[in-house]
Amino acid sequence: MMDVPTILPKIRSVAKYVRTEYIRDVIYGTSGEKKKIRLRIQDNFEFRLVDATYKYRVTVEEGIKKEIEETLYKGNSCEDALKIIASQGLAEENSYEKMRVIFNGPHDTEITLDIYPYGAWIEIEGESSKIHEVAKQLGFSQKDYIEKGADDLYLEWIKKHNLPEMWDVRFGLSGNK
Repeated sequence: MMDVPTILPKIRSVAKYVRTEYIRDVIYGTSGEKKKIRLRIQDNFEFRLVDATYKYRVTVEEGIKKEIEETLYKGNSCEDALKIIASQGLAEENSYEKMRVIFNGPHDTEITLDIYPYGAWIEIEGESSKIHEVAKQLGFSQKDYIEKGADDLYLEWIKKHNLPEMWDVRFGLSGNK
């Protein structure tokens, strides 16, 4: 978990701020299956974008997650995205929101600071060798890399704080299981 006031100056020292977005993700799947559909509603305070994406992890190499994403819908209609998801026969598994702060990093990388109701983490996207370089510039080594997804990080957090699991994780932590 990141300490936001500590990491922001480090990110600013190597990257240029681009924008901030509010993101709400609803995950659909089948119990025991790794392949999931993520319904994402993202609002960058100028416009809203809705997408439905099949997403699944292929491998982890040198601490870097390799994932496959297949876009099923991209537009501005939640209803159209939900029709496509319904046709896949998957059930809602969980939901969460976050604020995402996006930076253009060095070496054609993108650095995102994702702030969830239960913590903050950074993600660096780009070529593997460049990810390692940027991570080092930010003061991280491979031992600091986190291979877990947002769902697993949330489950660790509630266990650590002896809290009940909520299905809909929002700022204010008022969701229900």
